[in-house]
Amino acid sequence: MITDVAGVLVGRFRGGHGASTVVVLVPDGTSCGVDQRGGAPGSRETSLLEPENLVQRVDAVCLSGGGAYGLAAADGVVRWLAERGRGFPVGAQPHEVVPIVPTAVVPSPGKPSASDGYNACEAAGSGEGVSETVGEFVVGALAMVHAPERVVGVVAVDAALSKAECRRLAVSAHDGVVRALRTPLGGTTIFVVATGARALPAAEGRRGDVERAMALDALCSASARVFERAVK
Repeated sequence: MITDVAGVLVGRFRGGHGASTVVVLVPDGTSCGVDQRGGAPGSRETSLLEPENLVQRVDAVCLSGGGAYGLAAADGVVRWLAERGRGFPVGAQPHEVVPIVPTAVVPSPGKPSASDGYNACEAAGSGEGVSETVGEFVVGALAMVHAPERVVGVVAVDAALSKAECRRLAVSAHDGVVRALRTPLGGTTIFVVATGARALPAAEGRRGDVERAMALDALCSASARVFERAVK
């Protein structure tokens, strides 16, 4: 399960309209990257995950059905986090924060609202998805699939990674999509969250660079494997 990665919690809420909203809550200090493909993605807060942009950490990731309407679910996640003082500081007071909640949606019947996202946060604690251990690291994943022309999902790892390194894992996770579905996709959005609990090898000099690259390569391979299982 993706919750085998320490500190990661998952909540799911299905409204009366029929669409599901899934929220992945992550520990303080979690970095995030994204790889998005296809001609019709539905997402929010993905540009801020570019390595050159200011924000380095996220507070949660939201996945929802409902197509463009599902993006409204993120408003409830933001409210739930803000009530608990989680977010990017924009002032001196504890409540002066902006929660960072990257979001992606798949087209499905139903019109989720902010209350769906809030209720999913309230339900956090369920175990979903898949995981595997790679050396001392744990890599987990969950996916939301529609048809199969749309896929969104999250890969979580307990390593300390930069936004750029997270994106490398997200790129690799797309290999898992192809292995699982073997069909052209209209759009995919895969987030990778890294909690920072364990450091990658850090020897001095160029040898250290090689060791880090090898460790990152192993995590990329694991990302593809677990996301393939999550999609299936």
